[in-house]
Amino acid sequence: MRYGLISNFRRSWSRIGERTIIDSQQSFDNRYLFSAVAPLSGKSFHLSRIDGFDSEATHTFLLELKKEHHDTLVILVWDNAPCHRPKIHREIPGLIVLFLPPYSPELNPAERFFEELRKATANQIFTSIEEQETVIEGRLNLLADDTEGMKRLLGYDWIREQYEKVC
Repeated sequence: MRYGLISNFRRSWSRIGERTIIDSQQSFDNRYLFSAVAPLSGKSFHLSRIDGFDSEATHTFLLELKKEHHDTLVILVWDNAPCHRPKIHREIPGLIVLFLPPYSPELNPAERFFEELRKATANQIFTSIEEQETVIEGRLNLLADDTEGMKRLLGYDWIREQYEKVC
């Protein structure tokens, strides 16, 4: 997920007959959050404050993820972002990478997770990227600690059905 100091507008409430006025910010400072979410267990793994979204950063994330789960087989379901495709990612022992069909963000539970994170910064102005990261990481910790809530948020029917067929 990319985040930065460009305004993140969301719907808001206002009195009948009045328009909500929301300040706007146009700074191009941004960073990335890499996350892996497990829809069936509600567990997650995150690396934040990453400066780029490229194959090198992605590979670092995968190596850290695998370090965290060194004794288990990790099956990663990904979209077709260019930095997800290099073969070097699929050569990590104990990691299987599966790709979602093109143009199908509705199948990716991580998109729903990121949408919940974006709500934490909606309609706000931040003086620095670090201030925004503090807010994001606070919300991230709340979501990550609530494994039952994560299972409800991310446990799409198609994922549970496929798991039951395989196991």
